[in-house]
Amino acid sequence: MRAWKIQRHGEPRDVLAMVEAPVPAPGPGDLRVRVEAAGLGFPDVLMCRGSYVFQPELPFTPGQEVCGIVTAAGPDTATPVGARVMGVTAFFKGLGGLADEALALDASMYPAPDTMDAADAAGFVIPYHTAYLALVTRGRLLAGETLLVLGAAGGSGSGAVALGRALGARVIAVAGGPEKAALCVRLGADHVIDSGHHDLPGAVRAANGGRGADVAFDPVGGDAFEAGLQCLANQGRLLAIGYASGSWRDASTQQLVGRNVSVVGVFVGAYQKPLLSRVHDELIAHWHAGRIPALVSRRVEFAQAAEALEDLAARRARGKVIVRVEVSGA
Repeated sequence: MRAWKIQRHGEPRDVLAMVEAPVPAPGPGDLRVRVEAAGLGFPDVLMCRGSYVFQPELPFTPGQEVCGIVTAAGPDTATPVGARVMGVTAFFKGLGGLADEALALDASMYPAPDTMDAADAAGFVIPYHTAYLALVTRGRLLAGETLLVLGAAGGSGSGAVALGRALGARVIAVAGGPEKAALCVRLGADHVIDSGHHDLPGAVRAANGGRGADVAFDPVGGDAFEAGLQCLANQGRLLAIGYASGSWRDASTQQLVGRNVSVVGVFVGAYQKPLLSRVHDELIAHWHAGRIPALVSRRVEFAQAAEALEDLAARRARGKVIVRVEVSGA
């Protein structure tokens, strides 16, 4: 089968190569999935660079999210062969979605609606599950509150904008440039602030009647984390999702106490399948009802995967980028 593999650490254009690889054999708890479409994300860039928290032994295949058909199932699995599924691959084993067939834990796969396009399904689970667990489970976002989304035109940020709007929040998005701003507006943002603004807290208050945000969704980290803390209103909650900037930052306890705000960590991997299945079902119900949209903004062919990852690395991409994976016939 065809597979993209990271051969060494560096930038995607330099380290990715398409190779012939053996079809993976599922072990206990594993499914093998014939990939229809694979979602790309900034963690794939970090895996190329060798700076992601999960780093398989080189060479390995990245790609965290797929939609496809189960072709084999290992022991201790419940999903049958032939089922159409969507979800997170076993990328941490080096057998991710940028291949004709990928491995996935049965615990990380969910039914894909027949009416959902494969590309839309491949860009659904990670952004929307993350957004739900952050905004609903951890952030306790209420209708009428103000939600600030940092990195709002990225994969996880775009999911937070759309779900925040569906939950009845006023959404202020932070994104760079007119194209990314337009995407945020299409997803439901009430106001967009350019990420290059010199005074983000002041811009948030100006957009929100002089008041800060109740909840800040932060997949960026670094300087954005520190600015996001300054944007919070009394009793505000900053949801720490990730570090697309390349670094985490620490909050001062004195600042948290003095301003009466909180930093809340969000890690999807801390939750088990029964709860995640309920979350998935609720999100699919929102999608069926038209309350949340598909997040795909660009679809590329399998041969363009490295080029698409390079666009993510250079911050040129917006929304979810999806790789269409055809069956090679091998």
